[in-house]
Amino acid sequence: MKKLRVGIVFVMVIFLLVSSIGYANSGPVFWQGYPASDIMLIDENSSIEVQSEELIFDFSDSDDFSYTIGGRVTATYQMVNPTDEHLSVKMAFPFIGRLDNSLLEEITITADDDILPYELYIGDVVNSYGNSRQEEKEASFDFANIIKTITNEPYEAKSFKENEKGKLYLIEVKPTTDQEINFAVDFSFDFEETKIITYGFNRYERKDHETRIASWCRQPQVLEIFVLGEDIDLSINGYIDGELKKKTDLFTYHISTEEVELRKYLMEYTHNHSLEQKHPMISETQLYNLYAKSLDNHFTRNMGYISEHDLKGQEYYMRVFTLVYTVDFSEKDEKEVSVSYRASGTMDRRQTAKPLYTFDYILNPAKNWSDFKNLGITIMPPKEAPYIVDSNIELVKGDNNLYTASLADLPEEDLSFTFYENEEITLLDMAAGSLYSSFGYLTPLVLGAVVLFLAASGIMGIRTFKRKKRKQ
Repeated sequence: MKKLRVGIVFVMVIFLLVSSIGYANSGPVFWQGYPASDIMLIDENSSIEVQSEELIFDFSDSDDFSYTIGGRVTATYQMVNPTDEHLSVKMAFPFIGRLDNSLLEEITITADDDILPYELYIGDVVNSYGNSRQEEKEASFDFANIIKTITNEPYEAKSFKENEKGKLYLIEVKPTTDQEINFAVDFSFDFEETKIITYGFNRYERKDHETRIASWCRQPQVLEIFVLGEDIDLSINGYIDGELKKKTDLFTYHISTEEVELRKYLMEYTHNHSLEQKHPMISETQLYNLYAKSLDNHFTRNMGYISEHDLKGQEYYMRVFTLVYTVDFSEKDEKEVSVSYRASGTMDRRQTAKPLYTFDYILNPAKNWSDFKNLGITIMPPKEAPYIVDSNIELVKGDNNLYTASLADLPEEDLSFTFYENEEITLLDMAAGSLYSSFGYLTPLVLGAVVLFLAASGIMGIRTFKRKKRKQ
């Protein structure tokens, strides 16, 4: 009996270890996604009418979007100019992306198969949309909000002026041996009178007005401190430890200063970090506005201080971008305008055994056209999840799991649909999902422990029953 118990415990330990290792290598139970959108008119009073729109969601050859799935969305519009006048119509296509990735490589805009040039405008950060840990907040594709971002006027900050001049400290640091040094700068400033931008430092600590910044230096390097407003006094020290207690003089440094206009300083920053080369279609004003707004916000939140890490971080935020382009219509003219791009959905396995993939498409911009009718929808599901188990628009399932819909007018709501591996979500699916939702990464351990406990209890019960039977 003792050997049996030891064997059961050993098997349980091995099973739980294997389960934990296997699940540690699996992905998260939730991965945020962002909606796609119809194109919109810049001029709400335009006479252009949309005779039909054909929406195609092709996920049949789905891309790898981290832990979710993606595919190509193509919206094709048959437009007509009912007037006897030539019209140049500005249109906008909003989407969500990041500055640090291949922002525009997969976006194509055409009019009668001719590729259209466009301007790119940078919008607001999307903070919590699709984040399971926050209350969901829809990405704003509201017409009025989009229009506000389509401007080449410079950002008006509360804490500084665009042409304000500051004092730039350039600090050349050179260790004199192979010993790495921790180069520290101490200063005091009142954030009501002074604003500080630093570059090259990786340590920041502060108590009231007293501030210390530092950077590890193994090779010669140039550090920067840009001061707006009242000047500061710098106190320089070198250390050989991370706690900044063991001083050293095994270094030299030289400080030079120059007067620089704030806008010029920010533009040189974008040039040095190749943003202009990565995104040549973004105007200088757009880049200035991006970083000026970040400066303004950080100066307010951080009591007058910002580092280049905060500026660099602007490239990684998911935000709304808008492409603006012009379509020319002659009198009584008809044109086919098309927008094609990649899209990804929200992955959610908190309530089901397998992931649910939800895609949202914002249709409200279409309400701004003079007339809109005949919306066609075609959805080609991915191989991983070939069935649509939820949709707020009635879809017809055809051959090869092709889903379609034909509407004479715009629906009241934006389009949303969800893919799943099976045709239906069963009670067993939901039970498994509930376990994952309750126990997260520990779910396999809990299930394994329950199964092995039941198995062990059954075996021990049978052994006890047989032993009692023999005694009889």
